[in-house]
Amino acid sequence: MKKLFSILLALTLALGMNAAFAESSPYAGGTGTAEDPYRIATAEQLLALSAAVNDGSAGGYYGACFVLTEDLDLAGIEWQPIGQMDLADQSNVSCMFMGVFDGQGHTISNMTFSSDYPIVGAGIFGMNLGEVKNLNAKNITVTCTDTFSNAVGAVVGYNMGMVHDVTLSGENSIAGVNCIGGIAGGNNGAVYNCSVDGTTIRVLGDNAFPEGRIVQADVAECGGLVIGGSFGGSIDNCTAKGTVIAEGNEPIALGGIAGCLEMMDTVTNCTADVTITTVKGGHAIGGLCGFGGSHSNGNIIAETEGVVTTKYPSEITNCKVTAVINAPGATHVGGLFGTGLYFYGEETAFKVSGCSVKAEITGAVTPGAVAGRSVNSVIESCEADVTLDGEALTAETGETSVMYESADQGEEEAANDAA
Repeated sequence: MKKLFSILLALTLALGMNAAFAESSPYAGGTGTAEDPYRIATAEQLLALSAAVNDGSAGGYYGACFVLTEDLDLAGIEWQPIGQMDLADQSNVSCMFMGVFDGQGHTISNMTFSSDYPIVGAGIFGMNLGEVKNLNAKNITVTCTDTFSNAVGAVVGYNMGMVHDVTLSGENSIAGVNCIGGIAGGNNGAVYNCSVDGTTIRVLGDNAFPEGRIVQADVAECGGLVIGGSFGGSIDNCTAKGTVIAEGNEPIALGGIAGCLEMMDTVTNCTADVTITTVKGGHAIGGLCGFGGSHSNGNIIAETEGVVTTKYPSEITNCKVTAVINAPGATHVGGLFGTGLYFYGEETAFKVSGCSVKAEITGAVTPGAVAGRSVNSVIESCEADVTLDGEALTAETGETSVMYESADQGEEEAANDAA
């Protein structure tokens, strides 16, 4: 996950760039304007979009508009995600999708993509800095096994723009080592009015934590049905039903809506019906979210034009979860929320309000009905009907004493020791 932070910074610095897109069109018509969008009617034309974005020749189709005019079956097609990360120059946005793709209610089905090499952003779209909307995806399989891969999704690998009114249905299998989700693997944008059904998220890889410390990893981390890992932005009015499975030892950050929710603007009106299973151990697991919060240990106070406002970081409101969590030996487990993240010496705060959960938890160590661990955080007006190993779990928060640490914490301590 630390790698995604550096990627996010590089992209933020580069987003001010403009790019011209190619004048010639391999599509079924249109000029790329909002009034006369490029029209895509065949799988070959969708492949042409992918090729033009990925080689940089179209400048990411910055500001261009596309519409899908037919359902597309991608069975048997060697797919390449639309938009990719230039790993040699992460600030290069010309090979990322920066246009508007309107599915017009059509379906893209039977897409298969697999990778055993480093990749950031895998799905129908790889890197989205534009807008993807009104699209149905069905029977999608994405598998990325390299330990340096990030942001694996069915519809979008990594979203820094908008994804809305998108559905994922059928039988879908999305597998990766870091940030694995149904709608998007990684997110720093807006995701709303999306639904996920019939989806299995497979979190690959193993962790080992010496001396009882639990430290953020870049392997076997962040798996969720809607979003794998979200580092800002918003997730609103989304529904999800499916399974999250961690296949190795000591996975981190598993949830029904998202594996992690950091620095979020809003997370509202979402529902999840999820089964979460780990093989051995694990940390930061919740029916809604594994870990979250912002890089703050309490309220954020801001003043705009003389008006002082207080906003709690990463507030999650009006969400409803039904969960079965089988996590033998896992810690930081909650019916709704796993834990906050210990970041640069402070345990980050979160707020969960007006949410409800009905969950069955088995095998976890000292979990909470709402949160596995809560420090400087607020849980209010939440309803929980949760059992632990068949018995009613009445503790709202768990008793875990070990903090879940950021990977940067070790670097901070080393720097302090050297000073």
